[in-house]
Amino acid sequence: MEFLQRTPFFRLLLPFVLGIILYQYVELLSISLFSILSLSIILISISFLLKTSKKQFQFRWLFGSGIFLFLFSLANILCIEKDRTETFDHLHQKGIYQVELTSAPIEKSKSYLCKVNVIQYFDKTWKPATGQTILYFQKDKAASTLLFGDRLLIEADFAPPERPLNPDGFDYATYLKRQGIGATCYISSGSWKISEANTSFSIFRTADVCRNQLLNIYRKFHIQGDEFGVLSALTLGYTDDLRPDIRASYSATGVVHILSVSGMHVGVIYVVMAFLLGFLNKTQGQKVFKAMFIMFFLWGYALLSGMSPPVIRSTLMFSFIAIATCFERKSQIYNTIFMSMLCMLLYNPGYLFDVGFQLSYAAVLSIIFFKPILDKLYNPTNTVARFVWTMFSVSVAAQVATTPFTLYYFHQFPNYFLMTNFIAIPLSTLIIYLAMGLLFVSYVPYLSVCVGFLLKESVVLLNFIIVSIQHLPYSVSHISLDIRQSLVLFVSIFCLSGYYFTKKFAPLLAGLMALLFACIFNLQVNYKTLTTKRMIVFAGQKNTHVNFIHRNQNYVYSTDSIEITNLAKAFWQNQKLENPHFQLKNNWYSDGFAYYEGSKILILTQDFLKRKTTNSPIALDYLIIGNRIRPKIDQIMECIHPRKIIVDNTISKWYTENIRQYCRSRKIAFYSVAENGAYILNIKD
Repeated sequence: MEFLQRTPFFRLLLPFVLGIILYQYVELLSISLFSILSLSIILISISFLLKTSKKQFQFRWLFGSGIFLFLFSLANILCIEKDRTETFDHLHQKGIYQVELTSAPIEKSKSYLCKVNVIQYFDKTWKPATGQTILYFQKDKAASTLLFGDRLLIEADFAPPERPLNPDGFDYATYLKRQGIGATCYISSGSWKISEANTSFSIFRTADVCRNQLLNIYRKFHIQGDEFGVLSALTLGYTDDLRPDIRASYSATGVVHILSVSGMHVGVIYVVMAFLLGFLNKTQGQKVFKAMFIMFFLWGYALLSGMSPPVIRSTLMFSFIAIATCFERKSQIYNTIFMSMLCMLLYNPGYLFDVGFQLSYAAVLSIIFFKPILDKLYNPTNTVARFVWTMFSVSVAAQVATTPFTLYYFHQFPNYFLMTNFIAIPLSTLIIYLAMGLLFVSYVPYLSVCVGFLLKESVVLLNFIIVSIQHLPYSVSHISLDIRQSLVLFVSIFCLSGYYFTKKFAPLLAGLMALLFACIFNLQVNYKTLTTKRMIVFAGQKNTHVNFIHRNQNYVYSTDSIEITNLAKAFWQNQKLENPHFQLKNNWYSDGFAYYEGSKILILTQDFLKRKTTNSPIALDYLIIGNRIRPKIDQIMECIHPRKIIVDNTISKWYTENIRQYCRSRKIAFYSVAENGAYILNIKD
């Protein structure tokens, strides 16, 4: 109760978060939402009409209930309005559109990716339009010169983002929807042109130009490759040049958080600015000027780093701290955190489902809560020992609350996170200081060269250490939690923490019961795996993948083992399956023919039945056609008679439709992986 009284913003945040979560799963009728909102206003009004102090205290629950219902309904209203304004109404409407770039082009292997706002479309006359979309421009010299804020005329046929086709696959459509993006489109070289120069002022465009100038300073001092990718991500939040394998190395060693501008980076900026302006503490006017200047600098840095949710959260927090320091008031850290969280969710309720947002707040709250507990265990007096213990306590404290998230989203636990944080955090802090120094002295001869050399070698050393630790034996444990296990694990952490402070039996019992349920859920998954037999035809982009699952044994036929591993790794881990055995030949599979659990299957990835005939066609249960082949279906049917034909994601639309029509005329069951997702056949004993 004392915690709730001291943190009013937590009491305000709770109903708002509940309203956002409920909106994702339950659609309230307009009359229901209006009734809740009206009831909240009535309850708040009644609480103000009570005149005597005794009645106000006796019926204080009226005001609290009214505020709870008001914020709950407000969350629903904001979510509805957000979806309404971000709805894309021009799907599959080929035509001419005017769009404005809201991000600088990002270079991909075969295209340039740009986020744009649709401004208007041409239907006999120009008509206003709204919506955000992602455009993939064909890679050429003209596309490489596009800038943030450019307005273009494009000929486009917008399509909805791809939904997940594979089990436990990444839901790209939902991910984009929560960012306000409702469509994607590929734009060829001759299908666009710049319509007009955008002369209107945009703080985001100005920030993008400034960030590019700062990145050019790094390039000026010959910082390139992985060093440039890591440095630009670490200091300015620019991740476009960060290669996937180096990002994976930082993730596997537990320090991927330093690659996103967040609390540590903003904290360094705050400390430096507070130190440099330390002389402005004599009068109240000087203190106000100091706080305003620090806030201006922090928000400028937030703009340069891309205004990501973690940096906004950190900047809000340190802004509140600067204001509290200015007026010599102690900043209640929990209240500050919950205040910043509420402000961010009021601006964009979709932030709640951002993985970075969740990890960022979990890490900060975990450090604030658990670090004092760890500090009570040991209080070193030696400076070196105090530094080592601080690093240890911060790393362990942050890991407590973030572990359920990392196991749920990334299915892995970095075993050497302590060792990596001991090295990476001090070294990355040094890199931030050197980068700030380089930006300030970049035009000073000789000195800038020395600072640039030290900066580059520091990043080289950091990358070398991270990659070396990644390749140590047992650097990563692959552990997967489902949503039920993650939730009960959070409940267990919360209840056991409550027992530490209250020493009451109830939270201890609740925490232990939550751990028991987590074990039960894990046993349930293991039991399901040990009693399941399946055949799965995965949806690959360019290759055919057929997965035969015999209890916990995992057999895979694939024309590209790397692609199927990327597609199915999360599913295999969630199902507690063994590492895959890639099929060449055994007693039940040979040359594309499989006899699995009583079913006869042919995986056709080569056109070896072309111009073949037989007097007695082979009876099959399943024919799987893939690997982008285009055999004539009537010639195939002269050799085999399948009960069902499965066409995978590599077969073109027109040929898939050709096979569908043939199956319909011959009354053969048909399944398209591209249209319906991965084909899953559950086999019962």
